[in-house]
Amino acid sequence: MPGKSLCKGKRITNPNKCKKVKGCKVANGSKRKFCRKTHNKKKTAKSSPKNKTRKPFRRSEADRLKGYNNKQARTLKMLGM
Repeated sequence: MPGKSLCKGKRITNPNKCKKVKGCKVANGSKRKFCRKTHNKKKTAKSSPKNKTRKPFRRSEADRLKGYNNKQARTLKMLGM
């Protein structure tokens, strides 16, 4: 018979019963705060900062002489032409 979860029903407001249990941690959810096991965490890929701007694309002199705009030059560079 499986035992009851460590964190189930633990209160996180004062007095905080979640912090008193060794294997538990207070987690911030989108709707509310709750108690969770310390090793239970979501593995997410590190994302780049939201305010990161893309470096402006510099056309080569040949591309400028041929009359390509930035989008055309970038596409040709990605295709390896």
